[in-house]
Parts: sequence; C-alpha cells; structure tokens
Amino acid sequence: MRLRELLDRVEAVAVRADGETAVTSVTSDSREVVSGSVFVAVPGLMVDGAAFIGQALERGAAVVVSQAPQPREIPAVQVRDARLALATLASNFHGRPAEKLRLIGVTGTSGKTTTTRMVEAIFDATGSPVGLIGTIEYRAGGVREIADRTTPDAVVLQRWFARMVAEGVEFAVMEVSSHALALRRTHGVPFAAAVFTNLSRDHFDFHRDFDDYFAAKKMLFDQIDRSTRTAVVNGDDEYGVRLAAELGSAAMTFGRDAEHAIHPDEGFEVSILGLHGTLATPAGPVRVDSPLLGWPNLSNWMAAVGAAIAVGIANDAIERGIRSLASVRGRFEKVDAGEDRAILIDYAHKPDALDKLLRAVRELAPGRRIVLVFGCGGDRDAGKRPLMGEIAARSADTTIITSDNPRSEDPLVIARQIEDGYHAAGRDDCIVVIDRREAIERAVAMAGHDTAVVIAGKGHETYQVIGDQIVHFDDREEVGFALRALEKSAS
Repeated sequence: MRLRELLDRVEAVAVRADGETAVTSVTSDSREVVSGSVFVAVPGLMVDGAAFIGQALERGAAVVVSQAPQPREIPAVQVRDARLALATLASNFHGRPAEKLRLIGVTGTSGKTTTTRMVEAIFDATGSPVGLIGTIEYRAGGVREIADRTTPDAVVLQRWFARMVAEGVEFAVMEVSSHALALRRTHGVPFAAAVFTNLSRDHFDFHRDFDDYFAAKKMLFDQIDRSTRTAVVNGDDEYGVRLAAELGSAAMTFGRDAEHAIHPDEGFEVSILGLHGTLATPAGPVRVDSPLLGWPNLSNWMAAVGAAIAVGIANDAIERGIRSLASVRGRFEKVDAGEDRAILIDYAHKPDALDKLLRAVRELAPGRRIVLVFGCGGDRDAGKRPLMGEIAARSADTTIITSDNPRSEDPLVIARQIEDGYHAAGRDDCIVVIDRREAIERAVAMAGHDTAVVIAGKGHETYQVIGDQIVHFDDREEVGFALRALEKSAS
C-alpha cells in the first residue's frame, strides 16, 4: 500500500512525506516497527508515544504520524488527533474490513462477556463462520486466540477484522469497553447494531463520574444507523432508560415488563433448573430453554435476542443458539460438586455486579445460607471496596474477605477497606483470609444441602497479579482441590 492511499479519511494538518512511499505496517508500538512501517506517536495515559520516535526511526519506520510537528528531516504527517488517525490508518491498511461485516457491539458495566457469548452461540446456529472479540478470546471462524484485554487497540482490532473477512465471516460480535470508546479504539467502525446492558460504578480511576462514564458508553451508539431499531437497550436500568429516551425510535428496549419490546411472557420460569419460557419480541415469540441460571442471565438473553433480531437472524436459529449454550466460563458458573453442594463462580468484581449476583442466588435458592468469598483488585478504583463490603454484609450470611489481584498494593490493606464497609452496615462477623486458596478451602468446607457457596471476583481468570508477578490461580481448580481434600479426609 502507498502512503497516499493509507491517508484516505485521515484528518491531516500537514503532510511532509512522499505519497508514493510503500507502507509495510501501521503501529503505535515502536517495538513492532519494521522497515517501511508507519509509526503513530500516540499520547498515552502514562507515557507519550513521541518519546519513542527515535527508536521507531532506528528500526526502519518510513513515516512518523504525530500531533506535534517533527523536524524537517523526518518524513512525517501531522494530525489533530493521533488516536483517531491510528484507528483510520489501521482500518485503511487492512482494506476497511469492518465495512464487510455485520458487526454487533456490546457495551455496559456488567454482562458484556455473557451477552457476546450468547450472540456468538446464536450466530453459530446459522451454520456460517462467526467472529468474536471478547474478554476471554478473539475468534475469526475457526481461528481462536486468548484475549489480553476486553477491546484490543485499533491495530490489533483491525487485524482481527481482516482475519474475519479472510475466514468468510459475515456476522461478528464484540465487547466494547468504555476505555476503548474513550480512547477511540473503535473510531470509524460501522456497527450493524449495538447493545447496552447496564451502567453502574466501575472504572472511576479512569472516568471522572457517572456522566463521564455514560458519555463514553453512549459513543458506541453514534456508530450505528439510527434510522432503524439497531440500538438494543436495557429498559430495567436507569441509564438504559435515559439512553433509550435519547435514541428515540432507534431503541429496542428489553426488560421484565410488557412495556418493553422484548420481555418474558407470563409463566416464564427462572429456577435452579435454568430458564424456560417464551419471550415476546418484535419478530414474534422466541422460546428460551437454557441451563443458565438467574434473572441476570435472562436479561442477557433478551439483549442477545434483540441484537440477533436487529441484524436479521431468523427465530429458529435464535432458538437453536439458545439451546446450544451450556455455560459461560466464570459467569454464574455452577461447579460440579455433587447433589448436596451448590458452588458458584462468578466474575462479579464491582458493587452492582456483586449485588445482582447475590440477589440472583437468593432468588434461586431461598432456603440456603450464602457463604461468599471475594476480594478487590489493587491499583484500581478504591472507592468501590467499602461499597462491596456493605453489599456483602446485607446479602450474604457468611463473608470471607480474601485477596483478588492485589498488584502493587498490600492485600491486607485492601481487605481492611472492604471490612470498613462491612462494619458500616452494622456487622462485625466477616472473616479475613488473605490466602485465596485457604479462603476457598474454608468456604467449600461449609458447602452443604442448606448452604450455597459463591466465589466472586475472578471468574474466568486463571491467574493472580501479585506485585509484578503473574501467578497461576484458577478458582475452579481450587474448588476441585478442596473437594478432593474433603473426600480424602472423610474416607
């Protein structure tokens, strides 16, 4: 590709480089520069990419793209916004692949991963190759890769879109985080439909307040065609109500009550046996028979069904997709622990998610005591820690506070901050066990016919971040170890 082709749709202030220059790649990481690369110097949250221009040139960069003017001897393009430029350049380099897909974007505080997995299952039921960008993995047809973040940077994102096109993908779904939207990673990507799951406190180490957080989420809905009902919005969420009002006729709401375009018909069963009943939808009734548990998962199914309808998937394929999904890793995941024991693992790591999780468990198992194991991550929004302690005090019968991903912080200090909230709710009976393995062992030992154990915070993760070390740790494995130890001691 020539530089002049690469610069199409890029808002350039000045171009001081040969438009016929052959371009071999686009990157904002100087370590990935090869001969012929275009290096985009993006101002970072911690480090300015301009500091690495010299390194990029030494490695063979043909052109530098930056917001600041460069010395005359450097082939350069000056732009108003390097982040927007990076997204457009990456898209152009790969031939604007997203324009060749029917892409659904899913945003919200909680439920993104489950909803995208549900949409993926529905797409799979059509028999065509499917694309996925999610917290757990990226997928292009039969090509899969473990994800390293919810929404990858623009370069990686466009590379995966190109893979999808090469694999014959027509329908794709992706999680779109507020960070990705605010940092313009998805700039210029045309979405066929967009889903809003909910909004509650999270990432307040990045966003100023709820209005700032909501504004970031809303950006996704500027990238859809609003002339039809392409916005699928949770009408049970206060911010969903606000968003639907702002979107007007483009919004297709879902929720518990008949006022919403998608809602459960009378007699819908939400039980320990799963979700069974019929959804009323704009495309006619859709039967749900799913082993997934709880009202949060029914809400996610309504979102997925709405998204599928918005892109033209037939109801019979939607129903096959619903039946095909047995579980979502780390999301209200029931561990096989025998008939007498109910042990659930969930990713809930923010106040609203923990509250909804515990409410759902109480609804499904009203006669059981709830034993909760959870902690909070280090180097992240510290304000949510006492809030989560208060929720645990209100909603769990026994709470074991433990370590999550402490990162550079002292896990005991984090635990004490959670404990402050627990005490503020009028209880002083929580147990602090910093060693997460020991905490899980103690909780599993309490499991029985009258007790439900809930292990929250890490979900699908198979590691702990302690200091600058990443240590293997899988809650599922630890439950298995604890169960086998109990069996051994009883024999």
